[in-house]
Amino acid sequence: MDFFLGSGTTTAVAHKLKRKWIGVEMGEHFWTVVLPRMKKVLAYDKSGISKEKDVKEKYNEKKAGGFFKYYDLEQYEQTLKKAVYKESHPFVVFSDKTIYQQYVFLKDLKFLEAMELDYKNNKIKIDFNKIYPNIDLAETISCITGKSIRKIEKNAVVLEGGERIRFDEIDFNLIKGLIWW
Repeated sequence: MDFFLGSGTTTAVAHKLKRKWIGVEMGEHFWTVVLPRMKKVLAYDKSGISKEKDVKEKYNEKKAGGFFKYYDLEQYEQTLKKAVYKESHPFVVFSDKTIYQQYVFLKDLKFLEAMELDYKNNKIKIDFNKIYPNIDLAETISCITGKSIRKIEKNAVVLEGGERIRFDEIDFNLIKGLIWW
């Protein structure tokens, strides 16, 4: 665990030694220094510890690769700045609870801008880039469901247990909690 990642040496060495690692870095430094370095490590970077004889058994041109996940955490202030609220009275009485929930949910202007309702087919299509640019849908779905990713396809993700979720047909109830403030 390296809380101050710097140039990424700790994570690069740990990855080359096939160890689990966590690194933390703030700001543009992650994007300009650490991420490019770690991408080189995945593609086989023969510098540094890679030259050592005992490391060559674990990390070489044939055994390089792998993957890592990174998360971009928003500041509380950034989250609030992006939130859009519209004044409404929550005690509107409808006979069906589902209609009430939809009514309140549709007051979120941020989500409305990204949503296309198909009343004929009873489907909702969402443009996630209007909400969170460059969102990793597969990873997000994995985090929401608590299930591991088994396979990522061009337009879908397959989770443990074989559950396949298409990105263009994501269940409204699955993602509502992410977007509704």
